[in-house]
Amino acid sequence: MQERAKKYDAITEYLKNNGGSQVTLTFTQLDELLFPHSGLPKTARTETDWWANDYKHPEKGAYGWLNAGYEVVQINLRKEYAVFNQLVKSTWFSL
Repeated sequence: MQERAKKYDAITEYLKNNGGSQVTLTFTQLDELLFPHSGLPKTARTETDWWANDYKHPEKGAYGWLNAGYEVVQINLRKEYAVFNQLVKSTWFSL
């Protein structure tokens, strides 16, 4: 299972180095930047479940963006893009 998750390390690195609080990537950008040899999995193009912010399924992409401190906030399968927001850590409780 660990091997499958490692293929999403490119998403983690891209988002960590991006520096923005919100990142929008088209499926084509994801293919070219992150998966130049294989492309996104077919299920990523057809099932919104693939984009769930869920650590329990590392074969899906969540491993990559959650480890970078991002979550998917919008997915559009028809227009083929995903919007990631940087997770904000609340400091309210540590006052």
